[in-house]
Amino acid sequence: MQPFEPLGFIGLGNMGGPIALRLLRAGYPMTVLDLDESKMEALVKEGARTAKTPGEVARSASIVLASLHPEGIEHVFLGKDGIGGTAREGLALIDLSSTPPELAVRLAESLRGRGVGMLDAPLSGADIGATNGKLTIFVGGDYKIYQRCLPVLQCIGQVVTYLGKSGNGQIAKQINQMMQAFSELAVFEGLLLAERMGLDLKMFARAASGGCAQSWRLDELVEQVWNQGEKKYRLRIRPSRTANALEMAKKAGVPLRGAETAHQIFSDHGWEVVIDFE
Repeated sequence: MQPFEPLGFIGLGNMGGPIALRLLRAGYPMTVLDLDESKMEALVKEGARTAKTPGEVARSASIVLASLHPEGIEHVFLGKDGIGGTAREGLALIDLSSTPPELAVRLAESLRGRGVGMLDAPLSGADIGATNGKLTIFVGGDYKIYQRCLPVLQCIGQVVTYLGKSGNGQIAKQINQMMQAFSELAVFEGLLLAERMGLDLKMFARAASGGCAQSWRLDELVEQVWNQGEKKYRLRIRPSRTANALEMAKKAGVPLRGAETAHQIFSDHGWEVVIDFE
């Protein structure tokens, strides 16, 4: 059996922390970095080593994973003592962050010139999917790097899909977010109408989740309210979920009238709704 490749992990937030922990427990040796030292300490207890800079992470690993906010990525990847400036030849970088596709392409090109192969691999599945290893992962980049990194991706994801060149993973993620936002809006409006028409919301939600209206959001609601006994369910939709896809569609000359309408609704209301099942 081949030994596990040494990993680096940068960004131990709501998604990154559970993912790093899952990889550690699977047997991967790991060096971690986060601005919050307490998050690193939790992983040290599981056997991880810590680093002080992204470059130090890159020097310790053959595959580095990053889960970061978009505004910090360029500095971590290309800055002084960043990954690209100090990595050994042949390093593979898996960017799990959600970024604009054009940024993913630019970063991949810059890193390729420094001997680093990058995959854009944004995620869907929320923190529960990160904890349970049931994420959906959209992957763009060089296919040979994808094949090399596939065991790592399969350790954290239930559905891992290679979508072609750099940036394609981010394109797929943005479209997925738009489709998810539509679904969530439909769930809320359906529940609102069911309540006004006098239906028992708890019973209706369970029934609808077994039919053609079934969706991830509706299933999650049923699990929390029906199975776990929670009394309230919070639904939050950020306008960015439709804004990014709309900007991409505008550049491609593709009219998305439904998305435009939904985006206006999300923008007008800030769209955070609490559904009361009491």
